[in-house]
Amino acid sequence: MHVPAIPHGSHPIGNYRVQIDPQTGDSQIDVQVAGTWHTVIPPSPEEGRTLITVLHSPFASVEDGWIVGRRSPSL
Repeated sequence: MHVPAIPHGSHPIGNYRVQIDPQTGDSQIDVQVAGTWHTVIPPSPEEGRTLITVLHSPFASVEDGWIVGRRSPSL
């Protein structure tokens, strides 16, 4: 998922939080990068669940504006 507000480069995700609308199932996901919170609104509940799965990876980060999950740190 793309997060255009985050500067280009590689930035680890420090934390995330999820807010789900109980009536629609839509979610808003906030990711913390370099101490600043950035909001990501997935276009569908399915993509929101996929994003949460990526954020559960051990080395989730933002690389050139894209949230990625890795099993080991990027070099």
